[in-house]
Amino acid sequence: MLYNPNFLNNSVILSDNQKEKLEFLANEFPLNDFTNNARLIDKISFDFIYSSAQIEGNTYTKADTLALIEDGITANGKKYTDAKMIINLRNSFNEIMRNSMEVNLNTIHFLHSIISQDLVLKQNEGAMRNGNLTGITGSSYIPLSSGERLREELKFLFSQYKNLTNPFERAIYLHNNLCYLQYFEDCNKRTARVMQFILLKNDNIMPLVIIDSKKEDYSLYRLTMIDYYETGDYTKYIEFFINTYKRQMKYLDEINSLNNECIHKQTRKQK
Repeated sequence: MLYNPNFLNNSVILSDNQKEKLEFLANEFPLNDFTNNARLIDKISFDFIYSSAQIEGNTYTKADTLALIEDGITANGKKYTDAKMIINLRNSFNEIMRNSMEVNLNTIHFLHSIISQDLVLKQNEGAMRNGNLTGITGSSYIPLSSGERLREELKFLFSQYKNLTNPFERAIYLHNNLCYLQYFEDCNKRTARVMQFILLKNDNIMPLVIIDSKKEDYSLYRLTMIDYYETGDYTKYIEFFINTYKRQMKYLDEINSLNNECIHKQTRKQK
């Protein structure tokens, strides 16, 4: 199944009902409640790093990941590349939280250079792949050959997403088609998830993060992407996005309630 350029033309993504549902969920937890809470940033940072690594088949457990991130301790008997993947994800997350970044070609190349550091050849970090991919694991899809057309398709993708007015449609369009294009030698999905995070953050919306640690969620994410590669249909990824976002917002709302309760108790004590 060869690359289909028509997928990038499909900008009919969300129904009105889905837009309303996502907008309602986003309003449940304003972005400022996240960016102004250092402890919550640490929690979401860990969830983003861990889930992103698990999606890619990383063998580090939660305890392993925490020891690596906080103390620099690598897990015995596990691959260097697994540790490096996690460190790179941490560095990319720190970068997008500390700095304001535009969603453009320069940003995606820069972030890929962080995410892929020491996981691909040096000349391929933050650069278009210089070889062809024979296929995608678990799918019959064969990405576009390397060359000028691949470069032009990435430019077209970035020009197309700007035509969308709904922030969630922009995020989903960008994420799915960056995964589909397979512009880089490796780390395409990781880079797409980081770009999706930036886009929503820039629109003052709490980004999507998989906060559950169920293997079924990681597997489901991979299956939604395979479905998109083979059909160009956003439906399964949208369903995954909404359901995951709903659980995430429920969790964040509970965190807010606990914080407010603590503040209330402290105020009463002071009186």
